[in-house]
Amino acid sequence: MTSIPFLPRCPTCDLTVSESANKKFMPFCSARCQLIDLGRWLSEENTVPVDREDDNQDQPTPGKPVLPPGWHDA
Repeated sequence: MTSIPFLPRCPTCDLTVSESANKKFMPFCSARCQLIDLGRWLSEENTVPVDREDDNQDQPTPGKPVLPPGWHDA
């Protein structure tokens, strides 16, 4: 029984990424596919799912002062 080596596939174009491909672009096959993926994230075509219940925790409590980011209660 011979084992077939694992060859990852580019998440943008679905081509097989060979071991000799430039490691700088992994897991993508090229700079072009890497930039296409970045563009999808920046245009919000790709998003990370968020549980809306967590958003309510960021709301300030009425009557409690809101400190700027980086400040701590002393």
